[in-house]
Amino acid sequence: MKTMIISDIHGYSKKLKRVIEIFNETNCERLIVLGDILTPGSEAGEVKKILNSMRSVMLCMRGNNDRYIFPGELDFNLIDGYLNIKLDDNNVYITHGDQYNKSRCPFVEVGNIFIQGHSHIAWMFKENGKYFLNPGSVCLARDHTGGSFIIYEDNKFYLYDLDMNLLNFIEIDK
Repeated sequence: MKTMIISDIHGYSKKLKRVIEIFNETNCERLIVLGDILTPGSEAGEVKKILNSMRSVMLCMRGNNDRYIFPGELDFNLIDGYLNIKLDDNNVYITHGDQYNKSRCPFVEVGNIFIQGHSHIAWMFKENGKYFLNPGSVCLARDHTGGSFIIYEDNKFYLYDLDMNLLNFIEIDK
């Protein structure tokens, strides 16, 4: 299933709208949001509206800045901690990154994929038979990307900037 993975929207609707355009243009079927969707005082209303419209195809983790979101405020659930999912036959752990991160993920085994947000810095690498990925940040990037995201398809993860320039990719060994 073609899947887009994003993180750290922080309430900025303009770049989120661009990401959703890309989601539709590239025929993605699932959206994974790794948290920090809102920040108090931001364009929260518009971000909520956009994400609520994606609820049927979205999984959303709770980020450290999402503690101000109360039950019933969104039309979807925020998932705490980490979640183990399947992307094709791949065992994938997703999390925001404030509680569990590439240095603190004892449950990840050889061949598993661990995806976190939180750092606002995009990266992809394989270490000791485990895959570690971070889509960076849609907004407030702390790297050279100006905003980035990942698209997964057919055992490959592609890292793009918001202009659809390919920045990196990693293929899962089978």
